[in-house]
Amino acid sequence: MELQLENAKNAKINRTFIKDEVYDKLSNWIITGYLEPETKININDLSISLGTSRTPVREAILKLENEGLIISKANRWTIVAPIDLDSSYYTYSVVASLEMLALEQSFDKIDDIFIEELEIINEKLDLAFKSSNTMELLNHDNEFHDKIICLSGNPEIPPIIHTLKKKIQRVELSFFKDNDGKHNTYSEHLKIIEAMKGNNLNLAKECLKRNWYNSINLVKKKTINQKNSL
Repeated sequence: MELQLENAKNAKINRTFIKDEVYDKLSNWIITGYLEPETKININDLSISLGTSRTPVREAILKLENEGLIISKANRWTIVAPIDLDSSYYTYSVVASLEMLALEQSFDKIDDIFIEELEIINEKLDLAFKSSNTMELLNHDNEFHDKIICLSGNPEIPPIIHTLKKKIQRVELSFFKDNDGKHNTYSEHLKIIEAMKGNNLNLAKECLKRNWYNSINLVKKKTINQKNSL
């Protein structure tokens, strides 16, 4: 599959931090599916499309390759990484474990104000689901979980977990394009919140774990159904 750069709208980079902007743009294209799995990557074409030199594009590609979003074979080809559901299961499990650790480390800091903020985010998530806005739904889902991570105050967790969540968001945008399969997210978040209100750490961790594992299991179930329908 060849990259059709002429369809890239508003692609040119105009801001100061070229290196970061190029990385953010390419990362977003991969996560949202604008650059589909196995799309061939050409540094020259990308640099022209983005209005930059080859250097920041090359650096962005190396970083994305380290994150597993791009794969290459030396001096032969560079492509957008395919979505591997078996690997995704491990990604989900690592994220779930790190978030449970963050929840454990933040639990004594949780107060009524924090819970109310989670409830507001969750209501926004529900509205996004009802309006079939998948991208907004996933953004609010990330916002919900990020609040728990940040409250822990553990500086080691965010850099690891945010990189892994890019892979997860890519999977979910690919398999839940019409919000199908995400209808339980709102109620699962409510259970986490209720456990927090009851000051029940073990239950909150179990609800959080179930929230993550339900997502990957739904992806697997949908994949099986698609194969069976062929």
